[in-house]
Amino acid sequence: MTGEETWATQPIPTKPPPFSRQKFTVDDLNPYISAEDRAKFRDQILSARNEGLFTPPGKGGTVQMPGNNGGANWGGAAVEPSKGLLYVVSKDLPCLLRLDQDPEQDKLLAASAGERYYSGFGFMVASNGLSAIKPPWSSLTAYDLNDGTIRWQIPLGNVPELAAKGIRNTGSHYPKVGPVVTASGLIFTGTRDRYVRAWDSSTGKLLWEFELDEALEGIPAVYQVDGRQYVVFCVAAQVGLTPATQVKIKGSYVAFALPPQ
Repeated sequence: MTGEETWATQPIPTKPPPFSRQKFTVDDLNPYISAEDRAKFRDQILSARNEGLFTPPGKGGTVQMPGNNGGANWGGAAVEPSKGLLYVVSKDLPCLLRLDQDPEQDKLLAASAGERYYSGFGFMVASNGLSAIKPPWSSLTAYDLNDGTIRWQIPLGNVPELAAKGIRNTGSHYPKVGPVVTASGLIFTGTRDRYVRAWDSSTGKLLWEFELDEALEGIPAVYQVDGRQYVVFCVAAQVGLTPATQVKIKGSYVAFALPPQ
């Protein structure tokens, strides 16, 4: 903006490597959206300021990646101290930001406040509800905290509409979930594709999955009663990618446990 200057340098960590993509160009456009949407996003990207992770927003369009609703935005991380491993759920959701003035809001501000500018979320989402960027849209990443490297990284879940066509391992869309890890080395989390899953924490190998009636969100709760361990999931998320495909759902909590010994 006029009168503003960005700092000359920006600290960039050398370790660990990022768990989300840090840029979005025309080479990263989603192949599962319409030609019209691809052309629209291509024009937006080429006409916007797009200089990487810390490109500042302005009156013209600015590409933001992994997006203000992306990265490890929701759900946090789980840590396995005995192995020195950290597990984080993340999503890639590019945004196009543009600063505009809001006359109605400006009326509410004191004259001494000066000019105020605002920006929406600017999600770059196609008419079919999918992100403008190609998959994976969400990931589960395991970091080795002893040497600052990624031990393994996998797409987290699927999109039911694409999975029905045989297109899998895309990661789910708009995840609002987080992982938990048990002392025996199991990672549990749910996704919007209606599945709860368990992975081997050392390798990322899928060990178990179970489909529920509705999509999942939130962080599983793990507890013990009379020596028996339970893991509980919140089954209360929308599945449809667009408002037209979303229906009213009946939320619930579902608990899992091993058979009594």
